[in-house]
Amino acid sequence: MSLKVRFYTIAILIFLLSTASVLQAGNSPAKPLASLQSFTGIWDMPTARILPDWNMRFKYGRAEPYRYYGVALGLFDRLEFHGQFTETSTVIAFAGFGYGYHKDRNAGGRLVVIKEDEFLPQVAVGAYDPVGTSLFPSRYIVMSKMLGDFDLTLGLGQGLLGGESLDEISRARKGEKFDTTFLFSDPFRQTRIFGGVEYHYSPKLTLSAEYSTLKYEEMFGEPEKADWPINIGIKYQPTKHIILQGGYMRGNELMFGISANWPLEPEGMLPWKKEASYASSEQQRWQAHEADNLQLAELIANELQDDGFGEVAVSVIDREVWVEYRNTKYLSLAKSMGRVARILDELAPERIKTFYLNLLYNGQVIQCLKTGRPELRAFMKTRMDRQGFFEFASLSLYNGKQRKEFFTDTEEIGTYQVKEPWFDYNINLKAKTFLNNRAGFFKHKVFLRPRVYIFPWEKALIAGELEFTLLNQYDDVIFSPLEPEPVRTDLVLYERESRPRISMLAFDQYLDLPYNILGRFSMGLFESAYAGFGAEIFRFFDRGRWGIGLETEFVRKRDPEDNFRLSNTITKTYDTYFVNIYGQLWPSQGIDAGLKIGRFLGEDVGFSLELRRSFKYFTIGAWYTKTDTDHFTDPKNRDAEEKGVFITFPFSIFFDHDRRTRLTYSFASFTRDQGQTVRQPSLLYPITPYQSVLHTESTLEDMRGQ
Repeated sequence: MSLKVRFYTIAILIFLLSTASVLQAGNSPAKPLASLQSFTGIWDMPTARILPDWNMRFKYGRAEPYRYYGVALGLFDRLEFHGQFTETSTVIAFAGFGYGYHKDRNAGGRLVVIKEDEFLPQVAVGAYDPVGTSLFPSRYIVMSKMLGDFDLTLGLGQGLLGGESLDEISRARKGEKFDTTFLFSDPFRQTRIFGGVEYHYSPKLTLSAEYSTLKYEEMFGEPEKADWPINIGIKYQPTKHIILQGGYMRGNELMFGISANWPLEPEGMLPWKKEASYASSEQQRWQAHEADNLQLAELIANELQDDGFGEVAVSVIDREVWVEYRNTKYLSLAKSMGRVARILDELAPERIKTFYLNLLYNGQVIQCLKTGRPELRAFMKTRMDRQGFFEFASLSLYNGKQRKEFFTDTEEIGTYQVKEPWFDYNINLKAKTFLNNRAGFFKHKVFLRPRVYIFPWEKALIAGELEFTLLNQYDDVIFSPLEPEPVRTDLVLYERESRPRISMLAFDQYLDLPYNILGRFSMGLFESAYAGFGAEIFRFFDRGRWGIGLETEFVRKRDPEDNFRLSNTITKTYDTYFVNIYGQLWPSQGIDAGLKIGRFLGEDVGFSLELRRSFKYFTIGAWYTKTDTDHFTDPKNRDAEEKGVFITFPFSIFFDHDRRTRLTYSFASFTRDQGQTVRQPSLLYPITPYQSVLHTESTLEDMRGQ
């Protein structure tokens, strides 16, 4: 370590210690403010702070030659994951192709090992860009402590944070696709001390300074050498969710950043309007009092349908009522049960003492709540807690036992089923992105996707889907098929056309199979590239905690230009065979997993593992697919591993009321022919924990809101 660096290191340590000695007792709360990049930190240096559980940050930062576009997510109040694209303005990639500046994907994570208390600092370990191309690799241990309005940070860094050059780190790499050489390298490699302080002048304004250990001139892109290793600036919060940043880096470069922090809540951009409580009229109550069983069943069924529920069927016997319905209104199944129960309690005459509430999914009952009317009223009015309620009530997976109890050989049962509309439709705005192609970093296709559903008979549907292109940059993409009979790498052939295209025209039939097995059979045009047949069965066990199923498809390639013709170029049949396994690994934390084992579209045999965490109807997850690729001819397919991440969020964040719809955005690795599947009109797998009895039990208090 040079004399100059030693001086600055000692100076920053003396500054931190002297600051701590003059502070008064009484700490301000720690704030997990963003660095110039996506991770929580000061500027270039990390802190031990992390985002709270289920909080997300979107980030843009700039200090030449780097521009950062990133996102971070806090989990369990112990973990923070962050990822970003780093654009380097001093490096041109794919010269002659119009790609522009070099852009690198990088990610990292941080784990809090000791939480801060009155005496101990918060301590965390983390790594940044440790695998893959690894142009900016670092790992570190860091501690932070609040003293008054000052948040002090001190850490030990390795890799770039340890003052190593990129060349020194790269020479030790093995050059593998998923090179972990740096991540698991010698723990006693070159190490440097970094640190800094953030002074929270007010709830909206923070002054930040750090001592940086980066040797900028030896990093990728070769920024200008630092005149001094101190970065200083301010962080200002003009609104609840937005934070602006500005400062001076390296003694020679201005910096700017902006971040948006959001807690993940289904009630998002607009506050929800409170739904009016259901109240029956005096005339309805009189009609119900005078009605026989069949008339009462018809009255209740029509009222439930008018309230917005689907596939309603009601049966009434002298002292009991049986309701089957599909939740079309709410994210929460428990909330839907509460609404149905309130309508029943308002309408049904006092002679009705027992309610059976049956939730339908794909035409089959997946949950049944049996409850006495007095106990239900006590729970709904908070005179009884959940544990007490289940002393009298039962919530079961499927409803075989309850069905035998209710439907006996008697002529007194009155049954009425509401006639469903014969069609439905929706229109969605969709976007596809091809990332990191030589023709450009982002290439988009934006289109309207209207979809029509026709219900020819019970538990059957015909799904028709059109795509009307609004913007199409896929005709610029330079991406050739990797195989003579490609599975997915010929996607540009199907996406470059801007003419209207029938992306789906398929028939789907749900099946009632013995032993509560869910089943479906499908045929038709499944997606732009494939048409054929598909079938699937699935069954839940242990109150929905786990399940197992089988799935298969037999498909052919469609003609890229003709909606109703199969390809004349590729005439082979692609067939798949899978065993699908689902399990809730940690229900209280919303952690579940899915495992697909079998033969994929490219005849490659292997598995695809998906791990998810769900909370408040948001789901974040990742998947990893590994298959035998020896029969592929292109080296890019051989030994390929498909991996990606996704987030599913409730559409209600854009509205002022609860909505059942959820949307998914995924981000995958490079497109290959390995580990591919074909889209179906519907799927029994993968599924979400929100359909399980365990989740409904844990959210049963949602019933009271209705």
